Amino acid sequence: MPLRRSSPALALSILLMVGAVAHAEKADRQQPLVVESDGKQSAQVDLARKLTVVSGNVSIAQGTMLIRADRVEVREPQDGVYNAVAFSWPSQQATFRQKRDRENEYIEAQADRIEYDGATEKVKFLGNAWLRMRRAGVVTDEASGAIITYDQKIDTVIFDGEAPTVKPGVVPGKVRLVFTPRSASAPAAASAASSGASAAGAGR
Repeated sequence: MPLRRSSPALALSILLMVGAVAHAEKADRQQPLVVESDGKQSAQVDLARKLTVVSGNVSIAQGTMLIRADRVEVREPQDGVYNAVAFSWPSQQATFRQKRDRENEYIEAQADRIEYDGATEKVKFLGNAWLRMRRAGVVTDEASGAIITYDQKIDTVIFDGEAPTVKPGVVPGKVRLVFTPRSASAPAAASAASSGASAAGAGR
């Protein structure tokens, strides 16, 4: 399993995680970026700086891509191109989810802060970051690190073990990757589906 290392970052193709070519949903790039909140707090728009700040259980959606956070800052550095920074709640991390081209397969992540760059199609997860691959509802592959960058365009994930600030329980420089063979994940998915069906039948 070849890995490309750069100091202090560790990089690998997401193809290693899925076992075959499977990019992020291509149609997402052509969809509008939609930002919503529960309306209990505020939304501020600075027209001169092209900056919008939205607070209160915020969601950012673009096609199948969905980011959820406590507060979001959206900028428009170029006409029609958007960057967004999502900040976590005091007791809950910001989350990311996006469907992949492969049927019934999603990539999920969570972090203290999520940065989305519409121009480069990169999503960066900063602070106690986790990234998971889910097939048929079952988590099959996962990775953790202080900083994780997901390049949607070339389908690559870069893991950086160096944290900007060290928090309790975080080991600086440590990156953890867990890969599950596709043949092993299929029975797990079938078992989960069977258990769900049994539980549904028992509740009737």
